[in-house]
Amino acid sequence: MTTIPARDFCLAVSMSDLVTWFGDGDDDFSENEALKAALSALGVTVDLRALYVSYFERTSVGTGDVHVYQPAENSKNVFAVDLYRDLTDQMDIVSFAVGCDEHCLPIVRDKLRSFFDGASCQVHYEEANYLPRLRSMIDAETYPFIIDESGYKQQFHRTYG
Repeated sequence: MTTIPARDFCLAVSMSDLVTWFGDGDDDFSENEALKAALSALGVTVDLRALYVSYFERTSVGTGDVHVYQPAENSKNVFAVDLYRDLTDQMDIVSFAVGCDEHCLPIVRDKLRSFFDGASCQVHYEEANYLPRLRSMIDAETYPFIIDESGYKQQFHRTYG
């Protein structure tokens, strides 16, 4: 029997888990090393510090867009993060999805699992060969997407490199 490998991952954690604090100052934080390593294996460039700052300083409750990062157009490697801030969320939960090719799969799986296991707020971890949530997040045709609870028109942003 042939095993079908899991290549899609969906996670939900607190936005605070994307960074690691090392002091008491406003800028005393760095990117979470396990998540950074997974993104590096994917070949995508994501500034997790900038995402963190943007989320807390420029994203109002009831707003937040989807950001998709790929190393190149049509690449199977993808990182998609939904930065919508739920009206009643007091834990700053964000969801993100990852798709990867077979070459980086072992590293990505290991690093994502390590990231999730070390997260302070472990809401959701899922891996499968095909996850509809990933596909819907990266489908530019479904945006703008109206968020029912707030009426916000969620936008789609794609970055290559």
